[in-house]
Amino acid sequence: MSFKTELHCHSGVVSACGHLSPERLVERYTEAGYSTLVITDHLSRDTFNYGNYGGHDDWNAKVDFFLRSHELLEKAAAGKLHILQGMEVRINKHAAADYLVYGVTEEFLRSHTDLLAYHFKDFAAAVREAGMLLIQAHPFRNHMVVTVPDLLDGMEVFNGTHTHSPFRNEIAAQWADHYHMIKTSGSDLHSEAMSISGGIETDMPITTNEQLLSVLRSGNYRLLQDYSRFTDSLDK
Repeated sequence: MSFKTELHCHSGVVSACGHLSPERLVERYTEAGYSTLVITDHLSRDTFNYGNYGGHDDWNAKVDFFLRSHELLEKAAAGKLHILQGMEVRINKHAAADYLVYGVTEEFLRSHTDLLAYHFKDFAAAVREAGMLLIQAHPFRNHMVVTVPDLLDGMEVFNGTHTHSPFRNEIAAQWADHYHMIKTSGSDLHSEAMSISGGIETDMPITTNEQLLSVLRSGNYRLLQDYSRFTDSLDK
């Protein structure tokens, strides 16, 4: 028996670009046979300038808002789907790259009150010091800058959106192989029109962040990569 885990997904609760409710996300992923969903809503200055955030500039209020997706997803899942907290970060001073962080805790978020103002080296050091993993998301998408490998734990080698073609995914995989980096895959799901196409498959279910980190570090998983709806255009 195998178990599927989504590593890149956005909800309409926190991500301004997300259009799916927690209830619909749970419905879609359970229908697709997934056992675990890592919610990776955007964490950037735009998270609090656009979309649903109506709070003030207090960092704890922002963290409360950011964690809301996880809370509502767990309620909607009601034990049918394991929900883990991740994030897709774009820091202020390194705005030409997005990073998936796995193993995210509330304690980490609340204790780093100026997280988005970090220089990237300091951000990477803080993530690693906390025992989390730092993965560059869709690294060869237009307008993205590929980060120095020494500052990363891994690279997303399959991204399921139309803006990240098979060719770009292949380059990311070759890059990760060359620098001996962790490889991840994610659907990057935002809307009803998008397909669930990525993630990882394991022989045992992933139910905690600790298990997720251990699996990714071990390499004991299979990448899910559904190319059936892709177009290979570099103009998108």
